[in-house]
Amino acid sequence: MIPPDYAKRMCRSEYVAHRVYLYASRYLAGGKLRKALSKASGDELRHYEFWRRVGGECGGPSALVEVLALLAFSALFGITVLVRTLERMEGDASRAYEELSRGVPEHSEELKSMAEEERVHEEEFASSIDEARVRYLGSIVLGVSDALIELTGVYAGALGVLESARTAGTVGLLAGLSASISMAAASYAQAKHEAGRRPGTAALFTGLSYLAVVLALAAPYFLADALLLAFVFMVISAILIVAYVSVYSSVLFGRSYLRELASNAAMLLGVSAALYALGRALGSLAG
Repeated sequence: MIPPDYAKRMCRSEYVAHRVYLYASRYLAGGKLRKALSKASGDELRHYEFWRRVGGECGGPSALVEVLALLAFSALFGITVLVRTLERMEGDASRAYEELSRGVPEHSEELKSMAEEERVHEEEFASSIDEARVRYLGSIVLGVSDALIELTGVYAGALGVLESARTAGTVGLLAGLSASISMAAASYAQAKHEAGRRPGTAALFTGLSYLAVVLALAAPYFLADALLLAFVFMVISAILIVAYVSVYSSVLFGRSYLRELASNAAMLLGVSAALYALGRALGSLAG
């Protein structure tokens, strides 16, 4: 006999997957991925109906809220991260259904069929997903990481030397704009020697991601009058950007999100502290 709690949990999981895959196939994906998502949506609907018969109704407002949250998540991080996140939420459903089929003879055939369908989903998604922001993730991370380290260092050093928030913001903005062009050129040259990547596209992703960080970190210096307050908001902005980028490495490479966030934030804050100390020392010498 299947435990009622387990049936309810699987029912909800399959319902959420069905609704998300259905929406994604209609509005978010195209080509092979749209077909794969549409097929997966139909399969997950049958799985949901099976679990509803076994454990009772499991939909309702809370499940719809979860569906909406996942769709909002896809708007921030893209279809690839959405699909991988759903796969992780479902766990290894194929293996679970296969093992369960051996202990529940009355539902053995249905569970084996569901196990095979889940296995096919994974294979079809793996062969169908081809999202630009994931394909050029290395270029994006290169631009973001370099911009974060360089500009937080510039602003931390400025805290020990300059007195005006607007002046510090202008220095960081000018340094960032010139560095974004330099990084785009470096990414172009690197991509020329890598198979499967277009140098122009790689340069565009690197340059634009660098520029986005430049603008985000410079903004507080033109909105706040006090240099220290602007620096605090700049650090908060930098950590939020790190938190965003860490989602990709966590989901796509199966790493711990908290560990990724902690290590990246620690490096960022460490660089800021070191360059702040250097700026104070240079400021004392200049004074």
